[in-house]
Amino acid sequence: MALNKDTLGTALYNARSEWQNRDIDSLLNEYGTLEAARLEMCKAEAEAIIEHLRSNADGLYVVGTLAAGATAVTATGVRQIRIN
Repeated sequence: MALNKDTLGTALYNARSEWQNRDIDSLLNEYGTLEAARLEMCKAEAEAIIEHLRSNADGLYVVGTLAAGATAVTATGVRQIRIN
C-alpha cells in the first residue's frame, strides 16, 4: 500500500487527541513537568509516523553500508517508495 495523507492524518489526530483530552494536573502527576509531557506527546506523534511508514510504505529502500574513502557503497536490498 502507498503512503496516504488521510491515514497518517487520522493516526496523528488520534495520537494528539489522547493528549488534548487530559488536564494539566494529570499530566503533571504523570510526567512531573509540562515539558516532559510535551516531549512524550511528540514521541507519540513520531511513533504514529513511523508506524505509518512501516505499515504503508511501498517503496525504494537501499539497505546496506556507506563508507567514505576507497570503500564502495554496497546495497543488500532494494524496494520502491510510492507516495499518494
